[in-house]
Amino acid sequence: MTDALPPGGPADDDASAARAEAEAVASPPPKRRAKRGYHHGDLAGALVAAARVVIERDGPANLSLSKCCRMAGVSTAAPYKHFSGKDDLLRRLVMDGFDDLGARMREARDACPGGSADRISAMGMSYVAFGLANPGLFRLVFGMAHEMHDPEDEELHACGMTCFQTLIEEAARAIGPRAEPEEAKHLAVMLWTFVHGVASLAMDGNYDAARTDVDIRRMVTMATERLLPA
Repeated sequence: MTDALPPGGPADDDASAARAEAEAVASPPPKRRAKRGYHHGDLAGALVAAARVVIERDGPANLSLSKCCRMAGVSTAAPYKHFSGKDDLLRRLVMDGFDDLGARMREARDACPGGSADRISAMGMSYVAFGLANPGLFRLVFGMAHEMHDPEDEELHACGMTCFQTLIEEAARAIGPRAEPEEAKHLAVMLWTFVHGVASLAMDGNYDAARTDVDIRRMVTMATERLLPA
């Protein structure tokens, strides 16, 4: 059985908190809410929360506005007060996903001493933990988001780059004071490529299918140490 998140560290706490949050979000609203109609003041937030439940339950490709409306207990006309359509709601989910992931990475980084490789490996583990706790959102952010990407959507692009910039900055610190921007970015891409692959394989159960026991924490730590400059 894959040891996806072995106990005993900050990343384990991040994963437990992320899973607890995912379970809380996944709890369906009381049935009486739909009968009485929508009375909450944050309609957009309620629809986004409902969409998060749907993509974790049914997958991003099966998201529909009607499912979100039923779950939030609102009419099918309600989403159009805040979103132009399904793609606009998906865009909001992608941006929220980037914000959430970036916040988790920064929290993991800040829990470790400055200038240490542990900071980057902790960020990598928080990335994997995010994917395991939110597989639907993870796939939306890094899969369908690419398909629906508008090169002129600067706000969405900036949101993703803000998340990635956290890793670039830490890569630059690891290289040293003479780090060139492109050098730091290249190192960040290598680190990201590794943990993204780990997250995807673990989420899809490929380690288990291969009957391979994997200590992901140890693997991420070792890979980080080897990728960072000596």
